[in-house]
Amino acid sequence: MRRMLQALDETGLEPDTIQRFLEAEPTPGGGTVRDLIAADMANQLLDALGQPPSQKGAAVQRLRQRGDWRHLDRPPSE
Repeated sequence: MRRMLQALDETGLEPDTIQRFLEAEPTPGGGTVRDLIAADMANQLLDALGQPPSQKGAAVQRLRQRGDWRHLDRPPSE
């Protein structure tokens, strides 16, 4: 992720343009580019641990919007 952000920064684009790209939703309801990247990273980690990859961009988006990522040690209230 850090290398990707560095590569985006090296393009010379304004930071606002990069943020708009990361917040774009390529497929409606499928999660933002940032969510898709986070899902891919989680799936790579799961695969490395021998677990079937199961994260989807939409699920990451829901977690981020609900703020559940801050309380991963507790079950969601919903």
